[in-house]
Amino acid sequence: MMLPKQKLFRFFLIVLAPLLLSACATYYQQNEAFNKSFASGDMQSANKHLDANKKLQANRNRVLYLVNKGTLAWMQQDYVLANKFFNEADLFIEDQRKNLGSEALAYLTNPSVKPYIPEDFENVLINYYKAIGYLEQGKKEEALIECRRVNEKLYTLNDKYPKNHKNRYSDDAFAHNLMGMIYEASKDYNNAFIAYRNAYNIYKENYTENFGTTPPEQLKKDILRTAKRIGFDQEYNFYSKEFGMIDSSDRKIEGEIIFIWMNGLGPVKDEWSINFAANRGAGGILTLANSEEGVSFPFNTSNFNSNERSALNNLDFIRIAFPKYRERMPLFNQASIELDSLTHFNLEKAEDINAIAFKCLKDRMVRELANSIIRLATKKALEEYTRSQDKTMGTLLSIANALTEKADTRNWQTLPHSIYYTRIKLKPGKYKLKLNLNSGINGHTSQELNFTVKAGETQFFTFQNLETR
Repeated sequence: MMLPKQKLFRFFLIVLAPLLLSACATYYQQNEAFNKSFASGDMQSANKHLDANKKLQANRNRVLYLVNKGTLAWMQQDYVLANKFFNEADLFIEDQRKNLGSEALAYLTNPSVKPYIPEDFENVLINYYKAIGYLEQGKKEEALIECRRVNEKLYTLNDKYPKNHKNRYSDDAFAHNLMGMIYEASKDYNNAFIAYRNAYNIYKENYTENFGTTPPEQLKKDILRTAKRIGFDQEYNFYSKEFGMIDSSDRKIEGEIIFIWMNGLGPVKDEWSINFAANRGAGGILTLANSEEGVSFPFNTSNFNSNERSALNNLDFIRIAFPKYRERMPLFNQASIELDSLTHFNLEKAEDINAIAFKCLKDRMVRELANSIIRLATKKALEEYTRSQDKTMGTLLSIANALTEKADTRNWQTLPHSIYYTRIKLKPGKYKLKLNLNSGINGHTSQELNFTVKAGETQFFTFQNLETR
């Protein structure tokens, strides 16, 4: 049956036209006012921009609205309000059901019409923020629960992926490391040692190769100290030999500061596209290849319906749009805490969120290429059918298909680039410590911070700078 022109024009005007108007702009560009205010540290203006933009509050962007609201509250040290938004985001993700209407529309347009599903690392960073928020409130047990949830989530997410297409980001070393710090602050040295050891193994076996993050020296000291404290002589001797160091700490009743530095801003999503040449083989095998990128993907077209097979058989090449990350290089690349002119504590990188983001997206793109092919085949099948009924409408739909072949460039854009930390042990008293931030291109800057250290207590302190190059 012939599709009436009026219905197709109506479809174009109602559904496609609004998408075409914003097709050229990335998610970052669409929210430029908010992003600029946030990056400049003007959280009140950023909050106004966020609340004024109704598109950001729509269901398809709801989770990004919530995590941004949480981040804004967190940056203003309102940790109760921040955790309220992060909890809501957590529940929204868990309760989200597959929206058949948006799924069908996504096949005809692009994935950005669907409710945003956070990247796996974004999903668990919600729990990291909640953990830090609880620590700032002195709620260690609640913080431990959130740290555990980080890796529980990662295990659950990774279990759903095909055996040969798992995420390289399968465990979070810093979450285990932070658990160890919290356990030790609670005087639970046995569990602290276990958490530290787990963190070290992940750094050694995963983070070093995949994300370029080696085990921090402070972590090695923490492993030796807790092993010695609980009498794990065999483990102490093993790690002492592996690290080439011994535990030289004493048990004086002093206080400690765990200083966590969240540096810069994480990457934003942009778009790139690949042209694939179509090569047909025996048994309905269609191979899409790009010689420049050195990639090829064979597909069995018998898995598609007749209209899709017909469309694929008429293809000579296709262009598929993918999201890609664009790094925002932090201005500072080193930091230390200065007690006096002779005593400095260097902050060590414990989590490279930027590197994790790039690898997570690459792993997901490999898994989802088949869906991209199906989406494009569906669009091409509708285009071919429409053209057979009416050449003018077919041409119109062809133009619409070309313009709507866009990548989903949404992401959580208020995350830090990377996380550093150090442990500072001090006698009880009041201190004025100096945070020194160093850049290889523009010198350095310093900021004085006041602390009150109590005997036998560990306090967690977080500091974030937003400067990028």
